[in-house]
Amino acid sequence: MRIAILAPEKIEFSSAAASITLGSSAGDDIVLAGEGVAAAHARLSLDARGYVLEVGAAVAPIHVNARPVRERALLHAGDQISIGAAQVLLLGEHVCEACPDDAEPDTEVPPGALSLRGIGGSRSGAALSVAPTLELGADGLPAGLGANAGSLRVFCVQGRPAMLCRDLPMAAWPRINGHVAACAWLHDGDQISIGAQRYLVDAPPDAARHDAVDAFIPAEAARPEDTAGPRREVWWLLLTAAVIALVLALLLAIRH
Repeated sequence: MRIAILAPEKIEFSSAAASITLGSSAGDDIVLAGEGVAAAHARLSLDARGYVLEVGAAVAPIHVNARPVRERALLHAGDQISIGAAQVLLLGEHVCEACPDDAEPDTEVPPGALSLRGIGGSRSGAALSVAPTLELGADGLPAGLGANAGSLRVFCVQGRPAMLCRDLPMAAWPRINGHVAACAWLHDGDQISIGAQRYLVDAPPDAARHDAVDAFIPAEAARPEDTAGPRREVWWLLLTAAVIALVLALLLAIRH
């Protein structure tokens, strides 16, 4: 698992262990400085359910994305953990793949193929549909940028979800699963955080599927049954039989 300490100092850790402890003791796997941090303050584990955070006994509550956790919680990559004065960010195992900044958005997105679900900030609980694009302007960006600071656009390119910053300063770029990105391909379950706003990407794998044949046949095209299939074969047989009969009739007429 990968973890970045954001405060009081910036350090990044990577561990192959399935479980690690975070606290102020030298015996903890990750030693955190700062007021309010106790020894073995928290344990972070990775199992079949995902990342599990457990709060140590007789310690101050931990906050995840500004919400208190007193015993345990299931986390996602991109969640921010506050342990006393220490700020810890849970990073995705892989840095997101950048998409071309000149990619042309699809003009149509099937219903339910892509949406953002607010899980933090003023839009918590809201479902924002991408149809065919979703533009997050000043009301969805960090405070203090101004109305003309740019925007964050979410869209699809040939059915593949993507995100692109438009004229946003680098300091305002979002994090995808904890990693800063100006443009990126998105996947179902990715967490986008920008300022105090947090979103989960809902992109069901089967929702954007198109039938490769039906999607590209013009409306005025002939139906397959009009140009092929058993009925066409019957007409060819009848025509062939008629030609053979005509040839035989001519041969008989010539002989007589």
